[in-house]
Amino acid sequence: MLRFILRLFISIILLIYRRLPPEFSKKSSLRLLKFSFDYFNSFFSTYVDKEKLVDDKFQLNGLSFKNNIGIAAGLDKEGKYFSALGSLGFGFIEVGTFTPEAQEGNKRPRIRRLKNQSIINRLGFNNPGIIEGIKNIKKNIHNFDGVLGISIGKNRNTELKNAYKDYIFCMNQSYEVADYLAINISSPNTEGLRDLTANEFIERLIYEISSEKKRLEAKFNKSVPIFVKISPDENDSSLLNLIRVCEEQGINGFIISNTYKGEALGMSGGISGKMLKEKSLNMLKKVNSLRNKNTTLISSGGISSKNDVQERIKHGADLIQIYTSFIYKGPLIIEELLN
Repeated sequence: MLRFILRLFISIILLIYRRLPPEFSKKSSLRLLKFSFDYFNSFFSTYVDKEKLVDDKFQLNGLSFKNNIGIAAGLDKEGKYFSALGSLGFGFIEVGTFTPEAQEGNKRPRIRRLKNQSIINRLGFNNPGIIEGIKNIKKNIHNFDGVLGISIGKNRNTELKNAYKDYIFCMNQSYEVADYLAINISSPNTEGLRDLTANEFIERLIYEISSEKKRLEAKFNKSVPIFVKISPDENDSSLLNLIRVCEEQGINGFIISNTYKGEALGMSGGISGKMLKEKSLNMLKKVNSLRNKNTTLISSGGISSKNDVQERIKHGADLIQIYTSFIYKGPLIIEELLN
């Protein structure tokens, strides 16, 4: 009975938040979640039926997952909320994207809700910077029992020929605390970022990242898997080359996919949610057909039902990430996807 009352309360809160400006709604709901987790931890043990949220634990890339459903980067951009999100039952959380220097991102308004449970955003890697982000993570990680991924990117003003330096800097700051690293070269909201997949940049970038990983492995005596996040708009020839370069350099896998570039309600940016579903699924199929079968695939984009999860696994996905469906459906989405 108490669980029913709490879930009804959460449903009402979600209804209210959906009528508030999207960015304010997102930030305030995360703060409320963290406050509840920090001061009313018993709330979570009542609200969440954790027995339903643990599949048979499995190992992947040396990491132990309690289930295959995670939160994608972009929800916790500060490294402050992942413990509270993890307590809802997710198997892994990806935070960031972090850049070497703090960025405010693009001008507001920069998020709009669309029909069909979708969102368009042009946030532009707004984040406190990798150093502050890691400080936040260290403050909160003692309350987290899942797998933590850290997404890293380049600052807006960094020239593409020097982009690898930003990724190397972020790797050095985050390697010690990360369970895995996500290399974000596919956001549509940082001008020129997707040009990094061009042959003149990608070989140097991935070579430098792979070389630095080997150095950090020796320094910290731990191996941190590295995944490259792919755009759903990538053309076939560029995709083939990207996969080849990554696999030759020992990159562990791919996250498929980021948002797709589009326009809606007078805004140009990245579209996520159900409107992304077909593009993301098609890109997963392509990567699955081209990759080495030992390469890990994390599927993200337009996943909002158990059928969606099963379809992604059928086409090669090892892990599943959600973002927009969590925003629209709230914490109960995790039970829906796993049961």
